Amino acid sequence: MSYCSTDDIQSVITNDDLVQLTNDSGGDSVDTTKITEAISYVDNIIDGYLRGRYDLPLASTPDELKYIAVDFVVYRLYSRRMSTEVPRSISEKHETVINLLSRIQKGTFNLGIETSEAFNNPALKINKSGSTSSVNKFYDSNKWDEYD
Repeated sequence: MSYCSTDDIQSVITNDDLVQLTNDSGGDSVDTTKITEAISYVDNIIDGYLRGRYDLPLASTPDELKYIAVDFVVYRLYSRRMSTEVPRSISEKHETVINLLSRIQKGTFNLGIETSEAFNNPALKINKSGSTSSVNKFYDSNKWDEYD
């Protein structure tokens, strides 16, 4: 499932700009394949942030994720052009997108959808290093400290 569509992107970037950002052969038409590739890239990145917290694919796309995806795809299209500087406003939106995705991943930004069953499983906990591990009933932190 895509978090945004080609139409969503075409509604926020002028046709002339899209031609410049997507047409590598110097023509005067929008290469929608480049937009689709950028959407696919962004979908995979967003899924990486959501994986483990939410069951994927999501049943529906919250508006927040659509807005995040659109801003991220716009940034991705601009960043394709190595000789063109990404406008500051686009770069700032990209920073906001990454910040929001991090907050979603940590659970400090609520999408209003149910988290995954695996995420809510009390048999999993976060250890000191921040990685997920199973609860060890026999060797708690005090027992492990004896071996230091």
